[in-house]
Amino acid sequence: MRRTWLFALFALLGLAQAVGLGERIPDFALLDPAGNLVTRETMKKPAVIVFWASWCPVCRAEFPGLHQVAEETKVPFYVISREPKDTKEVVLSYMKAYPRFIPLLASPKDKPHEVAARFKVLGQPWTFVVDKEARVVGLFAGRAGREALLDALLLAGVDLP
Repeated sequence: MRRTWLFALFALLGLAQAVGLGERIPDFALLDPAGNLVTRETMKKPAVIVFWASWCPVCRAEFPGLHQVAEETKVPFYVISREPKDTKEVVLSYMKAYPRFIPLLASPKDKPHEVAARFKVLGQPWTFVVDKEARVVGLFAGRAGREALLDALLLAGVDLP
């Protein structure tokens, strides 16, 4: 019980620090697996941005459900490892199980963990749902529940199937 309470407190404190609802996401410059530069301006929107780490058990548990939503809605899900030790090879190997996800990798201009710091995320997974203007309409610290995620996608202007 105490552990659950502490987790909830840290999640709320983290949400108070992160890029907030209604704010535009910070700019970034990362590469997709094909080597194309992805920025706030070039990313397809509405979209979901998930910060994760390869060692994270909550991310492992959450990804199948997120991937199912990505498949059903066809919304781009950009996944960014906030773990500096997650190499390109580690990320791409991990993402083989999730072909609808778009992993974003280090570029000459940016590193994924630096982007996570710009978003002010304090843990993983952290999920941001953004609308066509790159404004945050949904924010989840920890697991994003399916119904809440779908509601946020509606707020982002997505026509759900």
